[in-house]
Amino acid sequence: VLFFISFFVFFLFFFFIAITIGRLGYVCPQDVAPLLQQFVRMWCTSLRNIRDNDEKDSAFRGMCQMISLNPGGVVQDFIFFCDAIASWINPKEDLKDMFYKILHGFKNQVGEENWTRFTDQFPQQLKERLSTAYGI
Repeated sequence: VLFFISFFVFFLFFFFIAITIGRLGYVCPQDVAPLLQQFVRMWCTSLRNIRDNDEKDSAFRGMCQMISLNPGGVVQDFIFFCDAIASWINPKEDLKDMFYKILHGFKNQVGEENWTRFTDQFPQQLKERLSTAYGI
């Protein structure tokens, strides 16, 4: 029982940190974006299993702003960001558009052949969700 309580507290701790980091990225992305590589994987992992809500929305808006300022900061962990995007059931249209622009921007940047090699590593369900929602 103690293990489960500890795990739950740990999970909540990282959830609130992830929300806070995302909101900081929304308010002052220029200050947080340079540090993106240090936390993006844990951030994505923390928020991927959270239901769609306003906190998740604001955090993802901040993340999108940080990625726009520092796309190199997410390159190594881009699959985690893709997975976090795919966790959304019904993002607001403007947020969905941000996701679309980031995904297609990365695809265009690396080229079709490299993108295909990259997405070949994705689990099938992730490929299907991104294809259906974002045409990628």
